[in-house]
This record gives sequence, structure tokens and C-alpha cells, in this order.
Amino acid sequence: MQRLLRVILIVLGLSVAYAAWPFYSAFKIREAMVAGDTATLTHSVEWTSVRASLKASISAEALARLEADPNAPPPSVWQRVKSAVAPRMADSVIDRYVTPEYLPVLLGYRRIWRGTVQPALGLGREEPPTALAGTLFAGSVVDRFASSWKRLRRGVFYSPTRIEIEIEDKYKPGLSYVSTLEFKALGWGFGWKLTGLAIADAGL
Repeated sequence: MQRLLRVILIVLGLSVAYAAWPFYSAFKIREAMVAGDTATLTHSVEWTSVRASLKASISAEALARLEADPNAPPPSVWQRVKSAVAPRMADSVIDRYVTPEYLPVLLGYRRIWRGTVQPALGLGREEPPTALAGTLFAGSVVDRFASSWKRLRRGVFYSPTRIEIEIEDKYKPGLSYVSTLEFKALGWGFGWKLTGLAIADAGL
């Protein structure tokens, strides 16, 4: 009986850890965006599918505003060639923004200042109180994780290897990001990878 109970507790513990893993992975991806950690973002995001999902969730008006932004990432040489040869097949501004360097800018975690990507600090935004403000853990990684968890709207497993997580924006109530994560190879092993991203309110 004790052996059976021990096995049940081990299985239960592993199940809880597995269920919590994608939420922690989503948090680490957000931390990488805040820090501008392009190396982590490169292997943690499936860029082709994320571009496609963002294009589907952002309105034409919002895309036009991004295209007109003087700070929008410049097109690459190959994108310029495609625009000149086949204008109707030209890549949209989303293709330029959704890269390890510029996705944090699109989502407001970083900013473009004098042609370089920098932390999004000192922009006149009032910081909302964190979940553990006024405690010994204020400002720590535990505080940041608890604050992200507080903004969690839903987390739904559609299969053992696919989950959808919706988190409210830190600064704009009513604006949320719906992330799809899948359990896949990450180059150095297996883990949860961001494969889809949609903006619930397309008014960027």
C-alpha cells in the first residue's frame, strides 16, 4: 500500500510539474523579450507560424499604422528585391517586426531609439503595482512571475503537447495576448515552443 501511495504521489507530482512547465516557458519567453535576449528568442519561437498568426489577428488599419511608423524596421535587401519585382507579393511590416530583435518592440517590451533597439524605459508609462510590492520579494523573479500569473485569463490544454495561454497586457486593460505553445525539439533538447501569437484587441 505504501509503495502504491508513493507511486501515486510521484505521478501526481510529475503531472503538476508538466502542467506548470508551459506557463513557466511562456514567462521565460516574456523575460527574454524584456531583456532583448535574441539568442533565447531564436530557439524558443517558431517564427514562420507566429508571423502567420499575428497577421491573421491584426486589422488592416493597425498594419497600415505600423507601416507608416518612421521607426518601423527597414526591409531587408531580399524584401526590397521582392517588392520591386512583384509588388503584390511584398512582405508586410509584420514580416519585418516578427524577428528575435523586433518582436519585443512590437509588443512594447523594447523600443527603437536612434536606430537601435533599447529597453522600453522612461516612456511616461505609469508602472502598475506588482503582485508582491511592499514585500521582501518585490522586484524579484518571483514577483515578476506572480505578476504575470495575476494577469492570466486562461490556460487551456488542447492536447498533452499543445496549450493556449491568454494573458492581459500589463499597461492596457482589455488588451490581451493569446499564445500557443507546443512541446517540440528546441535544438538542445525538448521543451515548450511558442508557435502562435494573436492579439485579442488589434488596436495596437
